[in-house]
Amino acid sequence: MSMRSLLSAVRTTLINDTDITDLVSSDKITFARRPQRDSMPGITFNIGSVRYDESIPLATEAITYRININIYGRTADETTQLHDLVKTNIQGVSSATYHVRLEDERYGVDVDNNHVALVGSTWQISQSGEANTVNHISPAFQGADRMKFKSNLSMANGGTTTLDLDTHGYALDFPVHNGAASHTIIIPAAVDYTGKMYTFVFGGNVDNNSVVIFDPVAGRIEGSNTYTVDRGTSSMTVVAVENPSGVQQWRIIAYKGLHD
Repeated sequence: MSMRSLLSAVRTTLINDTDITDLVSSDKITFARRPQRDSMPGITFNIGSVRYDESIPLATEAITYRININIYGRTADETTQLHDLVKTNIQGVSSATYHVRLEDERYGVDVDNNHVALVGSTWQISQSGEANTVNHISPAFQGADRMKFKSNLSMANGGTTTLDLDTHGYALDFPVHNGAASHTIIIPAAVDYTGKMYTFVFGGNVDNNSVVIFDPVAGRIEGSNTYTVDRGTSSMTVVAVENPSGVQQWRIIAYKGLHD
């Protein structure tokens, strides 16, 4: 991979962003020109440094370029608006050739009253063919992790609840009742969502006469078409898995109080 192709990739991602080109024409998004000599605003970019990481076995993937994108404007409002658009653009780069990450940003005004902002980023060559992926470090050690959990969900007798794909857990219970009751939970098809997990916490009104029935849209749960819970103050976590034969279903991977 050459510097020439890298610089072309940087310019392409900038000039293809209409939010940016609505404010600065593509002919003023350049390499190695000084827009102070032209009418502003303008954007220039350059390769700031190249790093070779000897800890990475594949030499081509060990190369990381630093790209400095400089935004020039006449006012703070104009310059910072462009800065934010460029920053968003770089954050959203998806490439099978490079892993792209933000590294630095700055803002200042020079002696000629030119407003200048900088967006620094690293472009690491990847031969894996995988699109750029940002890995977020978990804040678990700060005690800040949260499941998206729906609590105090009251189940109507004879009713149904369809699970949300972006929810991780549910607290389920019947309202106070007399006699038998049942509620059906519609769970997605495991074949479509392998690896998806749900956690369920059941209230004290779930018992032998008031049951929760899990019914997958397609496929099975624990080897059957449905799975029934009839124990109160219990809990379980299920995951969509595929066995060696290629059969996909929901399986219980953890539970408390279901089979006491």
